Amino acid sequence: MTTDEKPLALVRHETSLAEPSVGQMMQDFIARGVTADNVAAFERLVALKERLDDKQAEREFALAFISLQKEMPEVHATKSVPDKQGNVKFRFAPYEEIMSAVKPMLEKHGFTVTFSMDFKEGRVIQTCTLMHVGGHSRSNQFMARIGSGPPGASECQADGAASTYAKRFALCNALNITVESDTDGQDARNEGAPITFDQVAYLKELVRDTKSDEPAFLRYAGAATFEEIGSAKYDMLVKALLKKTQK
Repeated sequence: MTTDEKPLALVRHETSLAEPSVGQMMQDFIARGVTADNVAAFERLVALKERLDDKQAEREFALAFISLQKEMPEVHATKSVPDKQGNVKFRFAPYEEIMSAVKPMLEKHGFTVTFSMDFKEGRVIQTCTLMHVGGHSRSNQFMARIGSGPPGASECQADGAASTYAKRFALCNALNITVESDTDGQDARNEGAPITFDQVAYLKELVRDTKSDEPAFLRYAGAATFEEIGSAKYDMLVKALLKKTQK
């Protein structure tokens, strides 16, 4: 059996047998006698091993994520949201349904997800962290505006609706999920993660070149600063500024 054909757990077990642990190395140094020179060497050796372990964990994460993507189930938008006339405004897949669909595949490939939440300038920010059994993790953020929530909702319920909305999109971004027949982009809360440093610089340059009023532009973008502009609005804002340059 080649290394490529062996289960990942077996490869990791054989690797652990071949490589000494930090505890074993420490015992060896103590047996040799502790000196200033070998303590410094030991610290460098431990740091090197930690870096190698981190790289190995990254590789295991990448391989497992590729396998996960190959088996990721389709997710369909099943829940309808009506407009004031009772017509379907858009459909979406609730967070609970998405999680139920992907949880078996996450467990199969050694992944789990956790969430952390923050509030800033009338927006809720959900961070989804995808963790692998090998020790590596990756995080994705999604930011949503806190609106009025469902009809007749209290402020607390509106906060909860925005939080669940952001949590759902953070999960989809982390797992590269595209919800079929989802027209959620029509929802005004959809802002995405904050734009990147380069995108901030480009927008500032366009605002300056078009002699646009910066406070008015930020109000139009729905943000207090350029750094808080959501990625879902970036293309629309660039197009609006480029039109001004053409005029």
